[in-house]
Parts: sequence; structure tokens; C-alpha cells
Amino acid sequence: MNPPIGKPITGWRDVLRIGAGIVMLVLGIIGLVLPVLQGILFLIVSAFLLAPYSVWVQRLLDKSKQRFPAVHRQADAFRQKFERKIKTNQDSR
Repeated sequence: MNPPIGKPITGWRDVLRIGAGIVMLVLGIIGLVLPVLQGILFLIVSAFLLAPYSVWVQRLLDKSKQRFPAVHRQADAFRQKFERKIKTNQDSR
């Protein structure tokens, strides 16, 4: 289930996620110019991090989901696996 579009910033986790998304966006833009960095990879990660907070990014992801459904299925499977690990770690504390 996706968070609502234009989600308000409610805590330090949201600020951390937005900060990481902006860092990934900058690295992605730099990576498009420099052959050392994989710019596209950083841009994709930043899109997933910033999507809940940006209507524009959410629309872009929705369009890409229609065009590349297999990639989105893999990304969703990875996200669910990651969320389960985080939940398991939080429950063990």
C-alpha cells in the first residue's frame, strides 16, 4: 500500500528520508555527467525516496509502472522484504 500523495512531514524519519532522497538526486545528476557513478541508479533510488512527498515524482513513478511493470514488481518485492526486516529488528528490541 502506497502512502498518500503529498504526505506531510511528521517527524525526524521523514526529514531523514527527504534528506537522503535529495542526496541521491544530487549524486544521480552528477552521475549522469561522470562515468564513474551510476547516475540512473541514484535517480531511481531518489525517486522512490521522494515519491510520498512529491506529486510530480509520484506521477512519474506511476507512468513508469505502466511502462515497466516487471521492474516495479521487483522493486515492490525488495521494498516489502526490506520493511519486514526493519519490522523484525524493531520487534526484537
